[in-house]
Amino acid sequence: MLENIENYFANFADATTTCRTVALWITMALVLAFTVSKLYIAAVGKYSEKYDTSALSGATRILNGAWIIISLIAAAGITAAFTGCYFYDVAKDKDVLVPILFYPLLTVMITVVVGGVTLFVKPCKISKIVCAAVCGSAFIAALVCLIVYYTSGAAVENNYGTDVSSNIGLYLTAAIIAVGIGVLAYFSDRQPTPLDTKTITFGAVCVALSFALSYVRLFKMPMGGSITFASMLPIMLFAFMFGSRKGVFVGAVYGIMQAVQDPWIIHPAQFVLDYLAAFASVGLVGSIRGFGMFKGNMRAQFALGASVACLFRFLNHYFAGVFAFGVYAEGYASEYGIPMLANEYFYSFVYQSMYLLPELAIVIAVGMLVMASSNFRKQIQFYARIKEPIRTAAGAVSSENTVSVTADDGGSGAAEYETGSESSGSDNFR
Repeated sequence: MLENIENYFANFADATTTCRTVALWITMALVLAFTVSKLYIAAVGKYSEKYDTSALSGATRILNGAWIIISLIAAAGITAAFTGCYFYDVAKDKDVLVPILFYPLLTVMITVVVGGVTLFVKPCKISKIVCAAVCGSAFIAALVCLIVYYTSGAAVENNYGTDVSSNIGLYLTAAIIAVGIGVLAYFSDRQPTPLDTKTITFGAVCVALSFALSYVRLFKMPMGGSITFASMLPIMLFAFMFGSRKGVFVGAVYGIMQAVQDPWIIHPAQFVLDYLAAFASVGLVGSIRGFGMFKGNMRAQFALGASVACLFRFLNHYFAGVFAFGVYAEGYASEYGIPMLANEYFYSFVYQSMYLLPELAIVIAVGMLVMASSNFRKQIQFYARIKEPIRTAAGAVSSENTVSVTADDGGSGAAEYETGSESSGSDNFR
């Protein structure tokens, strides 16, 4: 398997892979520039006496706003470029487009985007009902097309004769895991926030950023599954801010977009496991905070929440690999001379671990770097109206929206409480 892994550091095989290589280097350059700009502001604040605290705070807000705009422009540019390259490769017979899958899923994605814009412009009850009805109808139509595609035999023919219709395990695991994700999201989100304009805006931005980052692959496994540049992080941050219920919904929308981007679908239940439930589980990152665990320690809440989310995502891909793609296990066992790989359970465990463990490590590492900023943690409090303490450095001065109290971990640090004031301001996996 290792020799068949694609890397995108210098891959110019076709238009799409060339675009991935360019996007990877552009993204790394932007991350480097962002890091340098933040370090510069921090150095100025620490060593320069020319600027007071208010001036530095204003400069930080301007810098953060500028980077949000840059990120959105980059996301839009990357998405547009990849879309063009994909259709170009399809026209040149270097890629495959399945119309009965692609266009219905694309319609679902468009209706969700239009619905989000509608709710942003007019967030009333009637708008919510109409948008929900239209999006739900589009999704049901897409499922019907998926079932037609499968029952026609095209799915089996396009995927090397793999017929999993008689595998009851595929149905059971898809149903059990999907229900488990929904139950955990519902009960962990004890204080759900309303679906207001702010929530819709943040959700749209986070989905756009995750979708763009999913194109920035470091490596791709031979039968699907990629190590990306922390593509899950924006959705994880959204779920952490606004709760697991909204996070799971946004993750499911992102899963549909992944199915549009790079579909490998052989069965409706496998579609649920590999796309809908797998990416919906990313929204469970808010469950640790929702249950009130590790109050005041955002970094611990995020790290453990991300671990829970990735565990559920792993389970989805693992059982999809066992029941939908386990027929390939014997081939790999023969090719590499490892008899244990003939067991579909062991094969799927090894395969999923090869990309999901590095993906988890990257997203937690980047997330912890972001969470290390007390300014960023305060912004999360401010926009999400989180009413719980956060750790700050000893002697830190409270902002006007917080109240200093003694830290509850016995240390010398201080904790701050948010007052809750209103703000004005990939892939397919086997």
